[in-house]
Amino acid sequence: MPSKTEEYLALAQRTANGLTRYWESWTDYLTTASRLYKYPFADQLMIYAQRPDATACAEFDIWRNRMNRYVRRGSKGIALLDESSGFPRLHYVFDVSDTGVRRNSRDPEMWQYNDDLKQPVSEMLSKTYGISGERVSQQLADVAGKLVADYWDNNGGDIRAIVDGSLLMDYDEAGVEMQFKSAAKGWKEIFLSRCRKTGPCVLRWRPIKSSTKY
Repeated sequence: MPSKTEEYLALAQRTANGLTRYWESWTDYLTTASRLYKYPFADQLMIYAQRPDATACAEFDIWRNRMNRYVRRGSKGIALLDESSGFPRLHYVFDVSDTGVRRNSRDPEMWQYNDDLKQPVSEMLSKTYGISGERVSQQLADVAGKLVADYWDNNGGDIRAIVDGSLLMDYDEAGVEMQFKSAAKGWKEIFLSRCRKTGPCVLRWRPIKSSTKY
């Protein structure tokens, strides 16, 4: 009988496989990831697999001690896999919807983009990334493209070294780069979704064709 850790490792693998098999799953994941941008991919994946509607997650002690909130009795924690020690261990977080308030409770700061922030956000993007534009949406798209290009420049050699046995092995170096950048377009949609007032990710392209090769 598999252990709890083994069950969640299997869940992570099934979820990752599903992301690259169905474009609807990919866009649903991007919507979740846009809200949980401070978490690394592995944690985003586990939260998406268990609570795709989660908006703000933290460990039990953080809710209790730092936020002065209580976790409701019967709430099921979201299992995350910690492999920092060399072998997988489970730890749990809870969504804000699992918590209740006490006197002097704090609400999580959930940044929302609005028209009042249009100018300061545009100026920040210009100052930080050197990318200007009349529309913030286009700036975000250009920033995403720049980050993907920079990542490839820094890590492209490592990526090309591990394509043997994958669907990318028949591509030349230029083809591998093109497929990687196409799959990484998800960053653009994460940025845009995070700055929408409502609504999920809506992709105008099919990244899954490239994503399945990784």
